[in-house]
Amino acid sequence: MRVHVAICGIGFGHASRSLAVVRYLLERGDEVAISSYGDGLDYLRSSGLEVNPVRGVDYGRAPGGGVSVRWTALRNVFLPLMVSQQVFQEMALMESWRPDVVLSDTRASAVLAAKALGLPVVTLLNQYRTVLGHRNHPRAASVANGLIDIVPRVWNLSDRVVIADYPPPYTISSRNLHMRRGEERRVEFVGPVLDRGPESYPDRERAKELMGFSPDEPLVCVLTTGPSAERRAFRERVYAALDGIKDLQVLFSLGEPGSSEVRVNGKWRIVPWLQDEHLALAAADVVVSRAGQTTVLKSIAFGCRMVLLPVPDHAEQLGNASSAESKGLAVVLDQRTLTPESFREGVMRALELDRRPFDAYAELTGRLGGLRRVVELVTYLGRRGAA
Repeated sequence: MRVHVAICGIGFGHASRSLAVVRYLLERGDEVAISSYGDGLDYLRSSGLEVNPVRGVDYGRAPGGGVSVRWTALRNVFLPLMVSQQVFQEMALMESWRPDVVLSDTRASAVLAAKALGLPVVTLLNQYRTVLGHRNHPRAASVANGLIDIVPRVWNLSDRVVIADYPPPYTISSRNLHMRRGEERRVEFVGPVLDRGPESYPDRERAKELMGFSPDEPLVCVLTTGPSAERRAFRERVYAALDGIKDLQVLFSLGEPGSSEVRVNGKWRIVPWLQDEHLALAAADVVVSRAGQTTVLKSIAFGCRMVLLPVPDHAEQLGNASSAESKGLAVVLDQRTLTPESFREGVMRALELDRRPFDAYAELTGRLGGLRRVVELVTYLGRRGAA
């Protein structure tokens, strides 16, 4: 079977979950062609894959790493033209490759290209409606959201829409998954898409030993994720507050793929990149990160309590963080007011969170089998299309 996989390149989240699907298909003997852009392109190439670069789209950011309505508008003033270029690029790749099925991870252009060529398409999402919010420019955000609302109409052209989130009432990105009447009929919640789940790793104490830490003390794992500007702001603010937990074991990933230098400072280990992020999650008692949906779901799947610092004015991340906190899974902090004292308080509160919600999610994760279900749908449509 020949599969074309088109992946959103904003940050690492889309690329990391789609990478699990790509690896499964390749190991099974299928042929796979990939397209992406931006951070996703770099991430996939650093994982050893050949990736076709395509025109990228993105939102604008303020100097502190938060979402900027103004810069989003300026950056995307020619958005219809940019999307058209993406569609034509994807069509050219598909026509030369002649896939049996297309998997689109949040790429509307790939859905349009596939439908124009009569190809079946599975769309993998974590938000059905992108919402742009801003406390200083609510009117501009409202106008932008009206334009963005066109995108779900493109998702609806897909043969199947798969949501990489837990089904209600366990859904994390519930604020971003509001659907109109009838849309939910084509949607399936499959949970986190992981190539290896917690059952593939040793218990937390043994995992700490494998990572070079003491099994008898808590381990705080700081994961730097997201686009480069957001990663930089996160690193600076968390590192400045790190003295608040100088008595705890810390594994700090800087989120820079391809680097290998490791710095050790007492109980802290600072690494550019985690070669096995899942082993780090298996070892971590607390994960400190942004509130991107992929990282949040991975942390939940591995039973990690969380301290979340959502990107300022990023409606999706603010919604994810609020949802995780309301379910007893996380403590939410504001990066703009972060101090060593508030950081320590947040980590200590997270360490005290009740384990019972995590146990419920662990059972649900195993039952849903997100990766298996995505592959089943891709295989079904691919073989039906090739018949």
